[in-house]
Amino acid sequence: MFQKSADQSSLFDVETYFQGVLPQDDWSFIYRDKILPLIDEEEFRHLYDAAEGRPNAPIKVMLSLLIFMGMERLTWRGVEFQFSRRLDWLCATRTPVVRNPIDHTTLFKFYQRLEGDETARKLFVRMTEDFIEACGTSIKKQRTDSFYMHGWLRILSRYGLFKETIRKFLLNLRKQKPGLYEKIKGQLSQTYLEKEFDLTEKDHELAQRKVALMAQDLYRLKAAFSNHRQVAHYESFEILCQVFDQQCQVNESQPGEPEILIKEKPDKDALCTPHNPEVRYVRKGKQRVTGDKAVITETCDQENRTQFLLDVDVHAANHYDGNDQEPIQQRLTENEFKPEQQYCDAGFVNGQTILNSEKNGITLEGPTPGHSQSFESYNSANRPFDAADFKVNYDQDTRTMAIQSCPLGQIPINQHRSIKTKEMLVHFDPRICRTCDQAARCPVKTGKRVATWKVLETEYVSARRYHLYMEDAGYRKQCAIRAGVEATVSEMTRVHGVRRSRHRSRNRTTLQLIFAAISCNVKRFIRHGQNHGYLTPKLALEVA
Repeated sequence: MFQKSADQSSLFDVETYFQGVLPQDDWSFIYRDKILPLIDEEEFRHLYDAAEGRPNAPIKVMLSLLIFMGMERLTWRGVEFQFSRRLDWLCATRTPVVRNPIDHTTLFKFYQRLEGDETARKLFVRMTEDFIEACGTSIKKQRTDSFYMHGWLRILSRYGLFKETIRKFLLNLRKQKPGLYEKIKGQLSQTYLEKEFDLTEKDHELAQRKVALMAQDLYRLKAAFSNHRQVAHYESFEILCQVFDQQCQVNESQPGEPEILIKEKPDKDALCTPHNPEVRYVRKGKQRVTGDKAVITETCDQENRTQFLLDVDVHAANHYDGNDQEPIQQRLTENEFKPEQQYCDAGFVNGQTILNSEKNGITLEGPTPGHSQSFESYNSANRPFDAADFKVNYDQDTRTMAIQSCPLGQIPINQHRSIKTKEMLVHFDPRICRTCDQAARCPVKTGKRVATWKVLETEYVSARRYHLYMEDAGYRKQCAIRAGVEATVSEMTRVHGVRRSRHRSRNRTTLQLIFAAISCNVKRFIRHGQNHGYLTPKLALEVA
């Protein structure tokens, strides 16, 4: 049952009961007076029944504990232990000394209520709005970056994936349908539910033979229960079928039992563990990740005394950053955080995202991918020509282009747009192209009757940005402001503990990142007040 917190102060408040125990400039007073009132408990009413059930614990206190949890990288039991012993926490949350503390179970159940709900994100946005107003922070310039959040699951090889997938399904089958389990286990190549269970095999040749046998076991299990009314709907069986389809293929050309072939490479976006079908495996350099990818956006105007995080989100680890650029800008616009300039690395910047950003009224700055950022390669006489090397008349209003000449000055015979592919088909004289000494560098394909170059506006915009980045030192210096977000990523991962997810589901991982972002902004807001004070009367603070 929903119940608002009482606003009346208590004789057993920390400030009354232990006078002078905390210094006057302690952070807890700023939090109590300036941040705690920003939490509107009415927005969390829908999470509880209107009339039935036990009254909820104070929502302001529970949200504050989740923020403190992110500030100090504490566990659920650690928060429970600290809350009844930290006078600054009691002072910050206006909790009387003699009040029964909130246990970790109550706190975690409240966290579960927030899962999949937008209330926590709305709290992050509203608090950030007030922080920006109070600190006079400009949102005209912003920077975005992504980083990996490691899951708690082990990175499995194909051997371990097959073995653990079968084991998980058989455990479920033995529990739910022991008769079916006893019937099927004798048809398998090994006993998967043995006590001593190992997901690795050091002998490579033996591992390959066992993988082939386990692939056959996967097929037998899939064939045996695909039409079963109940077993076919088990989550563990659906995962087993998905793993088989992604990793194996069936050759039914031969008579008798079909041959099971192991794919050289699994399908794109393949499962990497049967315990959490949401996480994905990715390898970047020496970093191997089974988990998710977090994306953060913060202010970056150099005139700001304090920068604040404006947007966070979580995706699969193999998610392409460029696909997230449009949703980021939509959220920023909806939350009234729309920037004038957004600085990103090459993962977010390409011809399409540059054009989409222009439609949204945002200038996307940064280098584009697919090109070497080596000055030696760029200035090399053998560098392949790209779209920006051609003389192009580009209409900024209609975002269309017309090719005027090739890099060596040859004028096209004709050009038109393909209805099917939307590409510009630019035709040159093949006789001139065949005799050109730069033909090896040119993207124009020379045929018997015509020489054709296929190009899109996005390719030209991307190439033009690449030339600007490599030729203009001032622009490179301007884009260098993006590097500052790396420090924020380091702060979020080391100080606020989001390098590793505490949870299996992506919704809870997103919730963890949101509260870590709130914690980071709260910490920066308090530090700003202690050093500079605040601007607005709503959050005005006299700095001692």
